[in-house]
Formats: sequence, C-alpha cells, structure tokens
Amino acid sequence: MFPRTAQQQWWFLEPEEKDRSQALGLRLAIAYHERDADEVARLLPADDDEIRLVMGALENGLLALNQFEPPGTPDQVWERVTPIIDASAPKVLVPRMRAMLAAMSHALYTATLGEVYERKEQDPYTGAHLFAAITAMRADDHGGSLERMKQKADELEAPRDSTA
Repeated sequence: MFPRTAQQQWWFLEPEEKDRSQALGLRLAIAYHERDADEVARLLPADDDEIRLVMGALENGLLALNQFEPPGTPDQVWERVTPIIDASAPKVLVPRMRAMLAAMSHALYTATLGEVYERKEQDPYTGAHLFAAITAMRADDHGGSLERMKQKADELEAPRDSTA
C-alpha cells in the first residue's frame, strides 16, 4: 500500500528528508509566531512534493501534541490562531487558511472530517501554512516552547555523523 496522505508519506521518508521537512516546518511555525511575514513568505519551497512533506511533518507534530494536551475548543483555537494568520500569512492565503480552519472546526461536530482532510491534501500549500500557524499558536501554551522549537530545528539541520 502506497501512503496516500502527506502525513503518511512523511513516515516513509529517509531520515535526512524527514529532518529537513520537520526543520522547515518548525522554522515556518517560528516565523508565524514571531509575526515575520517576510520570513513566512520566503520559507516554503516551490516544489509541491516538498510542501506536502512539510505539511505532513507539521500535522504529525500537532497530532502528537494534541494527544497529550488538546488545544481547546474550535472556537478557542479560532480566537487564538486567526490573529497569527492575519498578521503573518501571505495575503493571498489568508482567506483560504481561514476557510480551511473553519471547515476543520465545523467538521469536528459533523461527519465531514474526511472531506475536509481531502481538501487539505488537495491544497498542501494552504495546509502547511495553516498547520504552521496552529503550531505557532501552541508554542504559547508552555513557557520555553519557542526556544525548544528553535533548538530542535537547529538540531535537525545539523549534518549527521555518518560514522555513528
């Protein structure tokens, strides 16, 4: 079975590719957290396959975090993440990110979650940005999270020791 979703594809990557996409996702989330619109616009690669992998890495991280500590109700998430989106996302993406977030929030209460996730898979550029903004929002949940994100991104980007 070939992995179908970006999240599944990320798990089948070589370690170096996983590290790169995860580091890029963390850097994007950091830029969102710092409200650095120029860095946000610069960070995502133009290659669709790479964008999907960044989205998959961010989605995997959020799913793991949400297992331990849910982010709150959809309304609370909306109130916390939309200011981040509005301040930092490329202006052309803001309506698409807000629409995807609204659809995901609504789908939690209906049977349409699969349809919403299919939409995300069809627009990984928006999905990657949305998950980065949500990750940025979650960085405020605990003191020191942003510093840990920066350290982890640096660690993932460091050259691997091939003799180990």
